[in-house]
Amino acid sequence: MVLTYNPALVPGKPTREWRTPLGGKTMRRKNILLMVLLVTLPASRLAATVLLFENVRLPIDKEMAGLQSVPGYGDHVTGTGTGGFTDSFSMGNGWTPNIALDFSAGNDRKTVNTWRAGWDGGDGANYLLDGDPRPRGSGPPWYYWYTFTPRGGAGVVINSLDLDGTGENTNRVDWKIYATSKIGKVLAAGSTGKFAGDRKGVDLGMRRPYFGVVVLELIRSGARTTLAVDNLNFDEAPPTENKGGEVRVGHRKQLLVDDYVIAATTNVTRDLGRVTRLNGGKPVFNAGFYGTVLYDEGKFKLWYRGNPYGYAESTDGIRFRKVSRLVGLDTARGDSATFYIDPHETDPAHRYKACYAHASIRAALSYSADGIHWKPYNNGNPVTGRAADTTNHITWDEDAQVYRLFTRTDYPRPPDGLEVRGTRSMTNPDIKANPTAWKLVREWMFDREGPEECRRRQIYGLSDWIYHGVHFAQMMVFEWPGDLSEGPTDYHKRHERDVLEYYIATSRDGDSWDLTWVYSGKKMIPRGPAGSWDKDLLEPASEIITHADKHWLYYAGANERHGAPRPSIAIGVATLRLDGFVFLEAKDTPGTVLTRPFRLEGDRLQVNVEGEEVRVEVLKSDGEPLPAFGEKQATRYRRIDELRLEPEWKNGGRLSTLKGRVIRLKFHLRNAKLYSFQVPKEAG
Repeated sequence: MVLTYNPALVPGKPTREWRTPLGGKTMRRKNILLMVLLVTLPASRLAATVLLFENVRLPIDKEMAGLQSVPGYGDHVTGTGTGGFTDSFSMGNGWTPNIALDFSAGNDRKTVNTWRAGWDGGDGANYLLDGDPRPRGSGPPWYYWYTFTPRGGAGVVINSLDLDGTGENTNRVDWKIYATSKIGKVLAAGSTGKFAGDRKGVDLGMRRPYFGVVVLELIRSGARTTLAVDNLNFDEAPPTENKGGEVRVGHRKQLLVDDYVIAATTNVTRDLGRVTRLNGGKPVFNAGFYGTVLYDEGKFKLWYRGNPYGYAESTDGIRFRKVSRLVGLDTARGDSATFYIDPHETDPAHRYKACYAHASIRAALSYSADGIHWKPYNNGNPVTGRAADTTNHITWDEDAQVYRLFTRTDYPRPPDGLEVRGTRSMTNPDIKANPTAWKLVREWMFDREGPEECRRRQIYGLSDWIYHGVHFAQMMVFEWPGDLSEGPTDYHKRHERDVLEYYIATSRDGDSWDLTWVYSGKKMIPRGPAGSWDKDLLEPASEIITHADKHWLYYAGANERHGAPRPSIAIGVATLRLDGFVFLEAKDTPGTVLTRPFRLEGDRLQVNVEGEEVRVEVLKSDGEPLPAFGEKQATRYRRIDELRLEPEWKNGGRLSTLKGRVIRLKFHLRNAKLYSFQVPKEAG
């Protein structure tokens, strides 16, 4: 879609100009946002699209889901009205969906209409910064985030916003704009200083587009005041303007779970990998989780549920022998502990960490030198507030240099008493120095489909497994909770309601999760068939093992629903192709995958790929072919299945001659699946 911008259509709304760093060309494009939305960028340059949310007629119970919930929202531009159009959320000549924008909050998440009708600070579809620090005016700040995720190589510039307030209480809003994630490079930062009432046109200080994910963090402090974000103003930059921008690849394996390293694709789709159940699909251990399996010192180490918890070992991952009950780990509830070998730890006495439910149903931590004999942190007292009797999980995030703690959290129950579950994440840079210094990152629940979604699905437990810079959330998703309408207890019938499913989600920051697979109904491990031991409940282990060029996914299973008697729970295991969680696939029609520019820091390229036909082309940073590495020079691989294919080119083209240059890769695929690529470190 190509739009023609007419400034006469937008009276009183000046465009923003910026010059690209290399091309020197001036672009004029303006977007004003008041809610969760999607904007798409075609390959050619766009004229202005100014987004309002006037008269959208978005029901209050749907507004948290964003404009995606409005039928036909992509064509919802008609007539002339207050800002250029009547019955419209878009000022301009069209709607262009290719930048996804998500809103999240560390403490509170709501829009104006969910709080009060008739609010005079906006049109009812913007987000509140409605924290209530205690004591008032001097408590900790409250955090809010807008995450812009461009597709197809688009760039983002976040220009300004308005802050609409009521009353005369003093507020302050600080902000940071991050590249890639909340732990990325700071692109711009600033503060309003203290103010009361409204602040209009707050310049956020970002002057150049960033071609990748951009996170706007707002930090609100001060006395409680109803304060709303209005007129969030941002620009889109087309990929053609990204003349010198590059993504950091280094030697880290590039997984294709998202478009972090991808600039453009043709005729390919992204899909979820398929697991293979081991042991003929039968259990490998008769016990339950919540628990953990790790591969360490040449053996599989399994911690299983009990009071006290137990420890078992295996050399092949299938036949386990019980070794010992755990000593000193006060899992008083006997039902919620996970275990972790800490790669950041330098003291052998603290090599193992455990996170578990205290008797007060709050998270507690312990440490061990051998995984069997344990000592508590914080004198055995809890380290968090109310947590859960399900998965409580700790992990070290090397990129962010913090520990992350994940627990369940609860939300207010509706009048009929349905328990409403969510999840919470926290960070702490040093748990030995201060095991209680957890900073809340986010609390969230499934609500994309509105407040009644808690009757369709709930997050029952979440653990975070980090692999080559990508966070994989292993989620227990409670589907149709409490609904036992399919009949009485039946250990043969496969039920579809009141069941626990095993899904994954991915993230670059351990917070902004891509829930594509949940909402498309694609499970990481499907429940078993009718009559099987794992037909109704799956509970993933807290960690995924990578061993012998496979991923090992352990899980507990049961053959009845959450609310029905379950006489036995057992543990099974499935494996997945190395890097095979998510892949890009071309069918009969040939497809291509073009990377963003990156600096080549090695001499070789390894590609994880399978299929009928594969070629790899190397391009200059501007997308022009390199003579010795073009499509015609690329070796055509047929009927291939390789975890570490090292592509070759005719006439002796050697990748080592390009070391230090900024390049792009272009993969040509037919009936093939692309899983990952890597520029490995040289041996020694």
